[in-house]
Amino acid sequence: MCIIAIQPKGIKIKESTLLNCWNSNGHGAGIMYANKGQVIVKKELTDFAKFMELKREADRFNTNIVIHFRIATSGGVNYENCHPFKVNEDIFFCHNGILDIEVPIYSKINDTQIYNNTFLKGMPSNFVQNDSLMQLIEFSIGANNKFVFLDSYGDFYIINENAGYWHKGAWYSNKSYLSAQYYYNKPYSSKTINEYEDDEEVELPCECCGEIVELEKIEYDDFYDIYLCQNCHKYESYEYAVK
Repeated sequence: MCIIAIQPKGIKIKESTLLNCWNSNGHGAGIMYANKGQVIVKKELTDFAKFMELKREADRFNTNIVIHFRIATSGGVNYENCHPFKVNEDIFFCHNGILDIEVPIYSKINDTQIYNNTFLKGMPSNFVQNDSLMQLIEFSIGANNKFVFLDSYGDFYIINENAGYWHKGAWYSNKSYLSAQYYYNKPYSSKTINEYEDDEEVELPCECCGEIVELEKIEYDDFYDIYLCQNCHKYESYEYAVK
């Protein structure tokens, strides 16, 4: 769930595209970029216009920008659980997906922060420049999760880049940047899979990774009232409630 958008230096993501991301992932957005050797992080929970003010401020520095739009799966809907998160003084990161780790019931922090606190913060300070350590992170989170790190030089590093999409010079961790019609309001969640059987060539989005898949490859999760592709569904064994 969620979406990460990377706007490399010299590229401009349209406001309408960012609005799609916001409407599809409605539990807050965070933005990060580097200036004068420091990673700058700003967050907005409820107002897209205020988020765009933060985005326009970041654009002034003509640098790489990483944006995260959230759908909560664990932890509260608040600034503390809104990405990006700090790994060390020089590196922050965002996550798209659901990590296959145990989150205590009613945890005040989400799965991403638990992973960060127990694993990433123990890494050497420059781990993003170590291919072996980055491959270890990739192996540990699995193919359905994406991480984007940003360092104080303004360089970004993508884990599972091929699971996302480059479009007009920007990178997105799933396809919810294209249209908001399937996301957030979940118009098909009240319609069972069986009711679609007479429709021809029906495709639905996975509400975890955002991949558009054929009807027969979508599975409904009644605990969260969401539809998951087969790859995401096999990792769905959560023991916590959405708070």
